[in-house]
Amino acid sequence: MKTILEHIGNTPLVKIENNIFAKMEGFNPGGSIKDRIALNMINEAEKEGYIKKGDTLIEPTSGNTGVGLAMVAAMKGYKVKMIMPESTSKEKIKMVKIFGGEVILMENLRYRKFAINDVKDMAKSGERLVFLNQYENLANPESHYHGTAEEILRQMENKQIDYFIAGMGTGGTITGIGRKLKERYPKIKIIGVQPVQNQTIEGLRSLKDGFVPTIIDFDLIDEIYDLEAEKALNTKDELAKKGILVGPSSGAAMYVCREIQKEHPEANIITIFPDRGERYL
Repeated sequence: MKTILEHIGNTPLVKIENNIFAKMEGFNPGGSIKDRIALNMINEAEKEGYIKKGDTLIEPTSGNTGVGLAMVAAMKGYKVKMIMPESTSKEKIKMVKIFGGEVILMENLRYRKFAINDVKDMAKSGERLVFLNQYENLANPESHYHGTAEEILRQMENKQIDYFIAGMGTGGTITGIGRKLKERYPKIKIIGVQPVQNQTIEGLRSLKDGFVPTIIDFDLIDEIYDLEAEKALNTKDELAKKGILVGPSSGAAMYVCREIQKEHPEANIITIFPDRGERYL
């Protein structure tokens, strides 16, 4: 009999419309793609002797990584303290707390500009705080290179993949999956999606805000699409009317998929729907 952590991954790949296929990451136990990186970052830290039972994990997160870390930590015997922007949905905050985690809210602008450095300072404060740092931790993209991307290739059953489109937060998803897919299909186009500067699409960050995660491999990315938040939210709501309840970052990815399909109607397009929509109600 498997534990709950052994059910992370192997999520369905679903045909959304025409030749657009989405990896439904809301089927993970914690409800998002971030379960994958939470488990891998903690497992790698354990292997390296970086953490021990009773330690407190501290992480800046717009929500899903916090939920994933809180769930995995609860299973493995760690405490968690999550630094979240004030715009984080109430549902995500409640989920972190119900897993036993602590939440500290930070003003949105400060979070976008200073959260990483603030947390690094906290981790040096003397209290036993461990910062796994999803923005710099290679276990983040590696979880997608060895896991999510391999699943996509298997589920597509050797069909040609012409485009891979993913929202950009830490950059781990687009880097890990993009690297594996380009190894198999060198001509594939990898497209990132981010909010236009000074707008918020929960789960995504704009590189133009001034912070560029070190784990992003820009050599893999063919184009970065700046998207207005309203378009992401409207597309999310349209998907719900079709019975697909997902979050704003999924709406953002789907909008760009449709734009690409208008120009290339025969292309096979893969995208990621990172989470379920219940946490944004």
